[in-house]
Amino acid sequence: MTERKFNIPLIIISILALALGLFGFSAESILLGVITIIFSVKMREKYLIKIPIAISIIAILGSGLFLSFLIWQEVKGIGSTNYWLMRLIFGKMR
Repeated sequence: MTERKFNIPLIIISILALALGLFGFSAESILLGVITIIFSVKMREKYLIKIPIAISIIAILGSGLFLSFLIWQEVKGIGSTNYWLMRLIFGKMR
């Protein structure tokens, strides 16, 4: 049995996805989290993947919550963000 090691670049990318979500870049965080999970699953034979997948899932859930909050604000008409995705979906701010 071979000893599997941690994949440091995947852990760093998943932490970056979490940081992007914390700073308000929801779409980018979700995309980076999904990419990290895909690469982690592909490399599961060689590396330990629990840490990057756990961090990526936390990033995706948090960013999804924040993105749904932004969409809710725009639907209610109280949105005050200039986030590019909201402007793409809903058009100009009122």
